[in-house]
Amino acid sequence: MMKKTRFVCLLLACALLFTGCMAAPPDSLIRGGTDGQSLISASTAELAPAEKSVALYFRYGNSAYLAPEERQIQVQRNESLEKALVQALIDGPSAAAPALTPLFPAGTEVLAVTTQDDTLFITFSDAFLGRYADEPGDTAIGEWRTEGPMRRQLCLDSLAASLTEAGLCVQVQVLVYQGAGKSTSMRLQKGFLNRTGDDTLLPPLTRREDCLLTPYRTASLLLSAWMAQDWASLYDLTAQEGAVPRPSEQTAADVFAASQALTGFSLSPGTVSYNGQTAVFSADLTLRGAGRDDTVSGYPLLLIREGSLWKMDYEKLLGMMQSH
Repeated sequence: MMKKTRFVCLLLACALLFTGCMAAPPDSLIRGGTDGQSLISASTAELAPAEKSVALYFRYGNSAYLAPEERQIQVQRNESLEKALVQALIDGPSAAAPALTPLFPAGTEVLAVTTQDDTLFITFSDAFLGRYADEPGDTAIGEWRTEGPMRRQLCLDSLAASLTEAGLCVQVQVLVYQGAGKSTSMRLQKGFLNRTGDDTLLPPLTRREDCLLTPYRTASLLLSAWMAQDWASLYDLTAQEGAVPRPSEQTAADVFAASQALTGFSLSPGTVSYNGQTAVFSADLTLRGAGRDDTVSGYPLLLIREGSLWKMDYEKLLGMMQSH
């Protein structure tokens, strides 16, 4: 019996010696958290994934705002909702949300999602630091001086907005694993935003409401598009279905161009209906037509929900553009 005990102890000592020689993974990849470190039985792993309803925030077109896509995502039995949600953000919006655009660089992988107190730690692969597919090599000239930093900031904001709206954390700390040979901090640096060498560490992300496309901001975008005669953007903000279905984009643009010009506006804070399907604002409009300016006060600008986005009925928009 004594010999058998000594033999078992010798095997354990050898096992400990062997594992001690292996390279240790970064702390962010082993910290106990939401991914669950307990063993999962084969029968559990084979169970059908659960479905969860979440709001995933993506960029609205080429604007400086994020808009939600309300979607059912699948959560495998051996993963966390947090990780599944982040993966869905990386995958991008569905075909049912053509107005929304993805924000993560190609090849980005989520390596780990862990939690500590009220902070969610997300570890991405180094592809997260890469260029976008349409990003030029020289970002110091042209629109990319602002487009790059804005797109990367919106990418970070999409994480905070989606995860906090799901009630999964208070703040988010982004980490990037660049390989065992890197001695720099895994925390995201300020240079990430503008592709400079600024190694100032960014603080944890919190929810930033001023980048979210609320009903008020949608109404402001609609009136701004009218004032700028940006008919493509104005058309995108009209509902596909209504009392009268909207016509083709070219037909609508011709009608818009023949209407009065908007030279100024102001909006009330507005009210969202009790069922969350409509929102109404009091708009003061300065209109120019037939060589003179007219003021329309207190015009009721009504928005409706179309999926996860706010739109204006095409016929009601024409009524506003042709009002006196």
